[in-house]
Amino acid sequence: MKRKLLLLTLTAIFCTATGCYRFTKSESYFGIKTEGKNVVFLVDVSGSMEGKNEGNVSDKLRAQAASEAGGIIRKKLKGPLGGLASKSIENESTKLATARRELMPAIRGLDEKTKFTVLTFSSSINYWDKNVLAATDMTKNKAIFFVDNLKSGGGTSALAGLKAALNVRGVDVIFFLSDGQPSDASSDKILKEIKSLNNGRVIIHSVGLGDDKDEDFMKALADDNNGVYTEK
Repeated sequence: MKRKLLLLTLTAIFCTATGCYRFTKSESYFGIKTEGKNVVFLVDVSGSMEGKNEGNVSDKLRAQAASEAGGIIRKKLKGPLGGLASKSIENESTKLATARRELMPAIRGLDEKTKFTVLTFSSSINYWDKNVLAATDMTKNKAIFFVDNLKSGGGTSALAGLKAALNVRGVDVIFFLSDGQPSDASSDKILKEIKSLNNGRVIIHSVGLGDDKDEDFMKALADDNNGVYTEK
């Protein structure tokens, strides 16, 4: 009985901290319908996504507050239960965690006729796969594992990320998520270059996270490329 109660308690803490998002499905990503034949999710994993490196004051305060809250829970509950709860709280209180909470259900909810991939950008570009793959249960699980293990660090190479996404063969929809100012080019240069490269071929939706996002840039990027802008 005690073991069963412990398992139920651990499950409740896990679901409270994470929303059990690893196991749910959604037909949208931050409220934007995940429609398209060949979809690319382009995710900012720069240091500011976890309050590291070049993160602004609010980023660092957010990370500090999460750490302090985790410490309080650890002291209150004690033992392995307290350790699990505090780690979950700390891990789920960053902007990168917010991105995961939306992206995993969106991947699970993709229609089986859809093809997709996931790209990340910071100071460099990282691919889950360089090609869009059919949204089978197996590929979804592999992509979710990739997303679950994302780490942040480095700058915000938005231009390089967008170029890489546009170069994915067959892509017709890009979901671009970022929390900061581009570091590899000015906003105006990126907008001009991407509009020219894309020429209306690919829909680009944009999602802005946090207080330091370049809202004007994100809105213009979506407007120029027949997409939708949203923020969190």
